[in-house]
Amino acid sequence: MKEKRWNAIVIGGTLAILIMLAGVTILVDPFLHYHRGQDFLEYPLKDERYQNDGIVRHYEYDSIITGTSMCQNFKCSEFDELWEAASVKIANSGASYHESCENIRRALSHNANVKNVLCSLDGNRLNYSAFQDEYEGYPVYLYDNNPFNDVNYLLNKDVVPKTIAVLNYTRSGQKTTTMDEYGNWNQYKSFGTASVLASFDLIEEREEEWRLTEEDIERIQENVNENFVKLAKQYPDTTFYLFFPPYSICYWEALVRTKQLNAQLEAQKMGVEMLLSADNIQVFDFSYRIDITENLDNYTDTMHYGEWVNSEILQMMAEGEGELTYENLEEYYNTLYELYSIYDYTSYRNTK
Repeated sequence: MKEKRWNAIVIGGTLAILIMLAGVTILVDPFLHYHRGQDFLEYPLKDERYQNDGIVRHYEYDSIITGTSMCQNFKCSEFDELWEAASVKIANSGASYHESCENIRRALSHNANVKNVLCSLDGNRLNYSAFQDEYEGYPVYLYDNNPFNDVNYLLNKDVVPKTIAVLNYTRSGQKTTTMDEYGNWNQYKSFGTASVLASFDLIEEREEEWRLTEEDIERIQENVNENFVKLAKQYPDTTFYLFFPPYSICYWEALVRTKQLNAQLEAQKMGVEMLLSADNIQVFDFSYRIDITENLDNYTDTMHYGEWVNSEILQMMAEGEGELTYENLEEYYNTLYELYSIYDYTSYRNTK
């Protein structure tokens, strides 16, 4: 009898602890899975792949900013003013096209009133498998409507520190992260020639011109079609603003040295032609802005630019600058090839 009583006490005590843990997780909800957040708590938003889905479930919005780290420094307040919108930012650092479009797809499934989507078309993600993800261990239990697999959230020891972080964040007097601040890494980085060149090693020059193979072409076409084109056509009332970011001059030198410049531009042109088949997709490319790309004060490494460039991108898109159409596509990419194929790449390295 004593053994049975002891077992009952142990089992009952364990269940009580587990129920209490689950209850606290539901109440605080650090990943915003069940609610936007308690009014008496303040939330540090910094776990994008864990909190993005909660944001699209429970925030009020009519526009989405998503994509890679090229979009993390966008300020929703600036977008909202230019587009007369109410936006949320749900970018994922290093995301593939598939990951970005899954973000968009989930948002649209929860909110039928989304009228604008802004997303980066990172050129180095074009030649990816259509369903390739860049992050392992996605918390898929947060993304579905299956209440049973929520046990992975409610009874997860790794969630406990996140719950405590919300309580400490509130106690310290801080406020819930704004959409302007969410994901923004600008203040944590150094910018300028020294920072960029410290991360840039000259690649050995390649003699043979890089050409797209049939496999490359099929993969690029499937990647663009399965993700952006099909998604846009599924939601014809939503306008998709897609853009190729202005990578620094170092990125372009690497393409020239490895004889990939022509192949990369061919890939982008092919991708844009496919995207334009959807009436509600607008495509922009800001690579022609040599005043941005050659000024290394704009960059923290060969690709990542400061938040002031994000602000300029929004302004250009709102004004229609850099927009690609069937009519200007051929001329644009020919001009881009001429621009970067003959550029004097020794000039910016003089201070190294």
